[in-house]
Amino acid sequence: RNTGVRQSDLLLLRVPDFSDAEVSQEQLELGTTAVAVLYDRVHSTVEAWMSLLTTSAVIFIILSGIVLLTRDLTFLSHHLLRPLRDLADEMESIAQLQLAGVSNTEEEEVGEEAETSEVLLIRRTFGNMKKAVRSWGKYVPWPVVQLLLRAGDEAKLEVKEREVTMFFSDIANFTTIVESIEPASCLLLLSRYFNAMSKVIEDHGGVVLEFIGDAIQCIYGAPLHNESHPIYAVEAALRMLNALRRIKEWCQEQNLPEVGIRCGIHTGRVLVGNMGFHSRMKYGIVGEESTIAGRLEELNKTYKTKILISESTHNNLGPHEYFIRPVDFVHLRQVQGASSELVYEVIPMKAKRPSVVNRIISLHAEAMYEYRRLEFANAVRKFEQVNSILADVTDGDDVPSSLMIKRCGTLMGVPPPTEWDGTWDSYVDSLGV
Repeated sequence: RNTGVRQSDLLLLRVPDFSDAEVSQEQLELGTTAVAVLYDRVHSTVEAWMSLLTTSAVIFIILSGIVLLTRDLTFLSHHLLRPLRDLADEMESIAQLQLAGVSNTEEEEVGEEAETSEVLLIRRTFGNMKKAVRSWGKYVPWPVVQLLLRAGDEAKLEVKEREVTMFFSDIANFTTIVESIEPASCLLLLSRYFNAMSKVIEDHGGVVLEFIGDAIQCIYGAPLHNESHPIYAVEAALRMLNALRRIKEWCQEQNLPEVGIRCGIHTGRVLVGNMGFHSRMKYGIVGEESTIAGRLEELNKTYKTKILISESTHNNLGPHEYFIRPVDFVHLRQVQGASSELVYEVIPMKAKRPSVVNRIISLHAEAMYEYRRLEFANAVRKFEQVNSILADVTDGDDVPSSLMIKRCGTLMGVPPPTEWDGTWDSYVDSLGV
């Protein structure tokens, strides 16, 4: 024990060797003829070093595996998982039609170098889908596309009766403008005009149904429900006139003719939805009242006004701060037995002198009701007052009041029949002219 020799360094040898035989301890003692104890430190040292090397090799292999696995996971995260996560976010944005939150083409091209070929193929395919959706939105109103994507449903032929406010406008004297400029300039002018007007409409919750030549047809209150659609329609029309001032400045810079517009607004119940046939359809409106906004727009020519609204729209505005006056009794519905109704002008005037403008509106309204009650002498005096006040305010002739003054003169000379409904057309028909 005190020799300094470790037991593990000693090797016991027996003669004969019974290491491979199964013998008892007694048989081992009886059968052994010679015993030797050898000092084998070198062998123990070699075995120890081999064990250490083996353990080190195993640790090295494990650490190398961990490093490689970490690198693969990092590669997987950067080149597969993160791109897939980004694609998932973009798909969700597409589903909600929030295209502003979807990366653009330039950003996608920057990231393509760090993606696997499979992810790159998915991204390119998805990019083509985004272009298709954007293009789809240029033909179909965005709210309609959004509703379809959210519902996860295919567009189908379906209309529902709803109360909406319809808007129709066109460019005054557009035929003359077209004849005076080149086709390319005409396209440039229309593009600038449609872009500015559509933005105003969409900012007020409207949906552009279609462009008809130089005309714009849109609705408020569908497909997304909005209780205040008459107010938004009137407000948008006034904003469109403001936007037109900037377009006129742009026309001067481009040496193009200036443009003016006429607007008609009507609130009524129509059928709204997808119409056409199974492979080709559009979102639109149909019904007796769907054309009234267009008739109002046309009536602007008679009164030299810019915005006319129906009695229905006026009655649905509720409390408001707009300057609105009745201008005439007309038949807006082309059906047998339809009664006459008032048509109102929305005066695009800033309230620098609100008391004066309100007096104009009040006088004109009183004159219209006296006109309807056949009190033409009283009506003409008030129409003359309106015309005189507006001549001082606008430095021009007020056509609605001037027109009514002329009519009152005619009606006082040749009174209408007692059953007269207040419309000029029915009066002319009663004379047999």
